[in-house]
Amino acid sequence: MRAGLIPSRALQERRIIHDRTQSQTESDNAENDDFDREQIATYEEVAKLYPRPGLYRPLVLIGAPGVGRNELKRRLIVTNPDKYKTPIPYTSRAMKPGEVNGKEYHFVTREKMEEDIEATRFIEFGEYKGNLYGTSSESVKALINTNHVCILSPHYQALKMLRIPTLKPYIIYIKPPPLEALKETRNALHARSTFDVNNSRGFTDEEFDDIIKAAARIEFLYGHFFDDVIVNEDLAVAFTQLVAAANRVETEPTWVPASWVQ
Repeated sequence: MRAGLIPSRALQERRIIHDRTQSQTESDNAENDDFDREQIATYEEVAKLYPRPGLYRPLVLIGAPGVGRNELKRRLIVTNPDKYKTPIPYTSRAMKPGEVNGKEYHFVTREKMEEDIEATRFIEFGEYKGNLYGTSSESVKALINTNHVCILSPHYQALKMLRIPTLKPYIIYIKPPPLEALKETRNALHARSTFDVNNSRGFTDEEFDDIIKAAARIEFLYGHFFDDVIVNEDLAVAFTQLVAAANRVETEPTWVPASWVQ
């Protein structure tokens, strides 16, 4: 999948997001955010969930686009690729020469994907150049059932599909530092903009502003769901904190909705 000019999954995901028009994105987010604001719980009964050997909770990294979730996810997987895994996405596009079904993608018909989307079997999905791409909830369950730690970095609205008793995710909010620190740290490292489909330039001031604004909205709407918060000012420090959080959820009891332990 990475050979020649065929885009990587990470690049493909950026392109799917980029391909949506700004008006569509703002309209969709505003509509869903209004719904989510009405759903904010004022009280939720909780209970302690004790870790079980070999049965790992999914790690879900939530945050604004461009805050560094995917890089943190990549680094964690590299530390132990036999343990940490990300679900293989589904797509309706045709398989290209050299590709293997189930390696980079699961290839299915558009009709099948549309049917599964309608049946809410996808945590999230998008469309790029007429082809559908998505992450199946069954793929997450399959990793859990085969003693892997499933690690995800979805759009924040995917929490509505993920935060359920059968998955029991551990939700980590990746928060940007204050605006000036965000600019200083990213510019010092010559960080490439994740808003650019070619990943060939740095972040603009407008993009830095967008990261801060999106982060504030996510925190307002979903902050009550976060199990942990990591400020990604220094990537090495943030990664150390992520590793500590991953170890903690495997070894220590955590508070979860009471319905998850009944």
